[in-house]
Amino acid sequence: MFSLFKRRQPAISGKPRAVAFVDYEHWFISLDKLFHVKPDIKRWRDELALKYELKELIFFADFSNPSIRPEISRIREVSNYIIETQNTSSSFKKDFTDFIMLDHIYQKAMTASDIDVFILFTGDGHFNSVTNFLISQLGKTVGIYGVRDAMSNQLRNTASFTVTLPAEEEMSLEYYRMILRNMKFLQNNSGVKRSYPSFMPTVENVSRINNVPPNIIADALRKLIDGGYIKQVEERPYGVRSIKVLRTDWEKCRADGVFKE
Repeated sequence: MFSLFKRRQPAISGKPRAVAFVDYEHWFISLDKLFHVKPDIKRWRDELALKYELKELIFFADFSNPSIRPEISRIREVSNYIIETQNTSSSFKKDFTDFIMLDHIYQKAMTASDIDVFILFTGDGHFNSVTNFLISQLGKTVGIYGVRDAMSNQLRNTASFTVTLPAEEEMSLEYYRMILRNMKFLQNNSGVKRSYPSFMPTVENVSRINNVPPNIIADALRKLIDGGYIKQVEERPYGVRSIKVLRTDWEKCRADGVFKE
């Protein structure tokens, strides 16, 4: 007779078996709104794979949203299990993503007794009940991943563990790379005429291109200078007066993994 509580065989890898459900709208929109960056899907998947035997990785979103639709190709680099949650009803406008994702979680809970860990990437308090059910009724471990400053406190308190993204050092690195990509572009496109990037024009340009507040870019640029990755050098580009020009130590940037081509 089938039983939800039958003895589970240990995973061949020795790692806990896990399944992950991702509210990609939460991840993408919250990161864009709060931190002006995109999800690093491959890095996140790879970090999960180090800890767990990842049986399924399922993404949910309304991909009719023009800002999210281009993300499908990036998601497919890690998983082909993508659930379109577009609501086509003209009379009921509620976003269906939460409800469809909840339905899949409950179905998996009732049919996959061999799963040890449920990973939910969401910040919505609607998932508090299913998290409590998985832990208290089925004895599962439930990990909640969510975007920093966009996660329900109630959900955080119910989960077995929570992880907020992006980590502080991850965000700093992303801002460093925005600046360094700009420096590399200037270097590669200046032709025979040498470029003379200075502090504030660089801040303004990187801020505009990446839609990140100038104060954040300015702080990141100062840290790159303090760390010796970029130097401010007195030069006289026009022979009239000296200005402080930014010059990048590319060898140090590559050696420390701050910049990738």
